[in-house]
Amino acid sequence: MLLRLMRLSLLLTAALLWASCGGDDSTVGPDGSDGEGALTEATLAQVSEVFAVSCVTSGCHSGGDPAVGLSLEGDFAGRIVGVASEQRPDFKLVDPGNPNKSYLLIKVRGDDEIISQQMPPGNPLPAEQVEIIRAWIASGAKE
Repeated sequence: MLLRLMRLSLLLTAALLWASCGGDDSTVGPDGSDGEGALTEATLAQVSEVFAVSCVTSGCHSGGDPAVGLSLEGDFAGRIVGVASEQRPDFKLVDPGNPNKSYLLIKVRGDDEIISQQMPPGNPLPAEQVEIIRAWIASGAKE
């Protein structure tokens, strides 16, 4: 009887160890990407860096009279998350969890649905920066 309990205990321990080492079947690498360049998550701080370099420093979306009334400096998340776009009121600027319905992303990608021109004008964001914005929105646009 004792031998049977020991075998059962050993078998259960082995099963638990095997299950805990199995991982979650995700393909996310150490850099947060899926191995094909798509990020699974990005932070507000990362998005802020993109905006600081490309949108705020240029003076377009900062200061007392930002373009289209949209300031992307400082604590900007409250001004864009869940807020309707002025150019396309049928879109939110950032629709948390829904990058393809987020006008800000559509605008920086230069998709067909945009009004006027792709942002930033004359100097589109590199794919990596667009991906940071997309991943932040896809992961819920957390503040």
